[in-house]
Amino acid sequence: MTHPLTRTALALALSGFAACGGTPEAPAEAPAASAPRTSVEVSEADATAAGITAAAVRLIERSEPLTAPGIVGFDERRVARIGARVEGVVDDLRVQVGDQVSAGTVMGHLHSHVVHDAWAAYFTAMAGRRRSETELAYARTAESRAAQLLKDKALSPQELERAQTERQAAEQALRAAQAEVIRTEQELRHYGITPREDADPVTNDEVPITAPFAGSVIERLVTQGVAVTPGTPLVVIADLSRLWVTAEIDEARLGRVIIGREVTVTTPAYPGESFTGTLTAIGDVINPVTRRVTLRIDVPNADRRLKPQMFVTTTLGASTPRRVAVVPSAAVQSLEGETVVFVRAAPNRYDRRSVRVGTDLNGEIEIIEGLREGEMVATTGAFLLKSDLAAPAGGEEE
Repeated sequence: MTHPLTRTALALALSGFAACGGTPEAPAEAPAASAPRTSVEVSEADATAAGITAAAVRLIERSEPLTAPGIVGFDERRVARIGARVEGVVDDLRVQVGDQVSAGTVMGHLHSHVVHDAWAAYFTAMAGRRRSETELAYARTAESRAAQLLKDKALSPQELERAQTERQAAEQALRAAQAEVIRTEQELRHYGITPREDADPVTNDEVPITAPFAGSVIERLVTQGVAVTPGTPLVVIADLSRLWVTAEIDEARLGRVIIGREVTVTTPAYPGESFTGTLTAIGDVINPVTRRVTLRIDVPNADRRLKPQMFVTTTLGASTPRRVAVVPSAAVQSLEGETVVFVRAAPNRYDRRSVRVGTDLNGEIEIIEGLREGEMVATTGAFLLKSDLAAPAGGEEE
């Protein structure tokens, strides 16, 4: 219901005007009302005297950055979790957590009986191949001799066919022997050992633990003398020159992020500094508890200043421009636990209206819900309208 602006609400605003000789028109007395008041009537003269002004709701284009908390982690493509290749005992492990290693660095050795078995199989295969090569050479010579004798009519065709069959069998035997050599060589290489015919199995009886690429030792999981089985974790190495930052955003903001966009990363550890990364992945599943989506950001870290598990803030660049409604900050008031504005519904009437607000934009406030473009809202003096609605009916002057 509407209600004229009371003398109580205007008393302070008009006192200065009256002291200067002004004679404001006395507002009409307010009738008693039991229902909550939602409107205030104010004459043009009273509005001018009290300094109540109105402004139109505007639509502007806004492009603000998206920020999200994140945590630094390893780039899983650059992490090696090295496990035991064979059953055996850790003979030595030379590296400690924090050590830097190069690609191919031998970090320790395992002692295992399977190495002796692998060497034995390798030398047996090599001997078998040499024997098959000799047998093939003999079979080819015999076939050639049989062909010449057949030509001289000194041998039957059946004898030549037999020689050809023996040559073919020798060729197949050589192929099998070569395959066995390859198998045993691969077995030795699997253990990190280079197969050589002149190798001494006595001095080459350990399995090396090598670094697959350059990086830092992150974990050392065994000590000398520990018995291990295939797959037992030994050492973890990570290349920290590039890291992943994992961040989360509300699902409502998902449409405003784009893969490939530049991302700025800041951390309290380095005030005033920032790191630049690239958004490389957007999660396919929404967390049902937090209603957030996971983002993965690839960040170069050549100087290794960023550390895994470090907390950071990510800024995902400017979002796609969007149109938002704004009003002057003075128009927004808090009344009875609600955020309200006073909309000019008639030349002498302002209606209270609840709104949902967004961020403060340099003296203007974003209105998410409750107003339309072009509507006029009270700005300067809006607090007087609020005071009038907040004043108890019994406290008005007669």
